[in-house]
Amino acid sequence: MSESVPADEANNNSNKDFVIRDGFPALRKPDGSHWIEDDEPIPRQPFLAFEHALNFSNIDDWRHDCETVFTARDKEENVSYSAGVTYFMPSVMKPRCAIEAFVLELFHRHVTDKTLYLPEQSGAEWWTLVMDESEENEKNDDNEDEDDDEQGDEVGMHFDADYGLEEQAPNLLVHPRLATVTYLSDFGAPTVVFNKKSPPPKDIDSLGGEIRTAWLSQPSVGKHIAFDGRLLHGAPATFFPAMQGHHSSELEEPPTKKVKSEPANKKRYTLLVNIWLNHCPLDAEPLDEDIIQQLKVPFAEGKSPSFSWNGSFDATLLLQKVALTASTEDPAGEEETVICGRRVSILYGATMDRMHEVSASGRLLELELGEGAVSIQVGEAVLEESDEENDESDSDNHAGK
Repeated sequence: MSESVPADEANNNSNKDFVIRDGFPALRKPDGSHWIEDDEPIPRQPFLAFEHALNFSNIDDWRHDCETVFTARDKEENVSYSAGVTYFMPSVMKPRCAIEAFVLELFHRHVTDKTLYLPEQSGAEWWTLVMDESEENEKNDDNEDEDDDEQGDEVGMHFDADYGLEEQAPNLLVHPRLATVTYLSDFGAPTVVFNKKSPPPKDIDSLGGEIRTAWLSQPSVGKHIAFDGRLLHGAPATFFPAMQGHHSSELEEPPTKKVKSEPANKKRYTLLVNIWLNHCPLDAEPLDEDIIQQLKVPFAEGKSPSFSWNGSFDATLLLQKVALTASTEDPAGEEETVICGRRVSILYGATMDRMHEVSASGRLLELELGEGAVSIQVGEAVLEESDEENDESDSDNHAGK
């Protein structure tokens, strides 16, 4: 969690190798001392979006590789999503496949000043998500009474953090400098990022309250978004669903290359990369060699010819602003998650119809949230696993990542 470090303590490297500053591992000056200036260069802004950042020359192979990596993640029985398995690409490691080459290049595109970090203690944590909307829709057609929030492209609101470290030091969340999403399809629920940072470790209750700004990004092949790694985010499809009829033939084409047509099954493919400086998340390891052998995207001599960055990759894109206000009669509902051992409710005060209307109004939005439109309540502590088994009223299913 966020924890400021006094200047004299941050400068003392003789007895402290790992310093947390405002929820981040501290940056460093060229002489190796910790970065203690008020304005840090990373992240530059809370949220950045690049509509046509990338071209993929063989998108079907990229999707195959994303699916191969995704299905290799360990899953627990009766849990919709994986237990949170992620991979790590050290900044000093040579890539062994196209995905690793992409991840490493993305790291260096976002972190251009090499004096801010120790290369051997920095890198990119990454994973893939593949959500099959068509399969879930078939299930829902056969089960009309199924809960509305059981959707195939739903990702609960959460913070990205070193959860392995949190297991060893409860209530301590250390965050990546940047969280990023790269889309490899035009389907599925949008990514929603709330302008809400994780609270100080000794004051979880301060997480509660109003949220006044959010950003919404609908999937689009080659789009890339990046945001402050301390921000609350997810893909809450129940409240912000996918745009209907959203496919590449209806979108503005990238400036240098057209995108291939989408497959019949409408899957949401994303490649998630978190930028870590001066800290490596405890439980993330390099991709296994046996998985690499199953990948299709061509790769040779440490480079992949299968992706390229467009000249439009800059931070000047203006977002469409949309207002969202609360309803006194028919609020949309709430979403539950668990943060630092506490049950947290995200309350959506606008009507469900209005939220769906907003979600369909643009591919890239900045939401101006009125009072009560979106707020957070911090509840009671979550019971230990042994106690939860005896509590029939507790149906929480927290899925980590």
